[in-house]
Amino acid sequence: MQSTTIPEQTLHAVSGLTPQADTQPQDCPACRVVGTAALAGLGIHVLNQSRAHQPPSLTGKRIMGGLGVCFLIGSYLHWTK
Repeated sequence: MQSTTIPEQTLHAVSGLTPQADTQPQDCPACRVVGTAALAGLGIHVLNQSRAHQPPSLTGKRIMGGLGVCFLIGSYLHWTK
């Protein structure tokens, strides 16, 4: 007598269970607003630090400007996902 095995995909389809590895937790609306506002505020603050009157070196201004843009992009991505 041969033993038969049921493939894992068929087992999930039969039992009605699906693997939960692909799902991501979702933020509540209040968490999404607060997180987006915090990242946007930080990005604006860092961009303000890159203005002519703040850091003394050109390299420092570029680093601060890049960080400010990264925080603003992160804010946008947090809001849309």
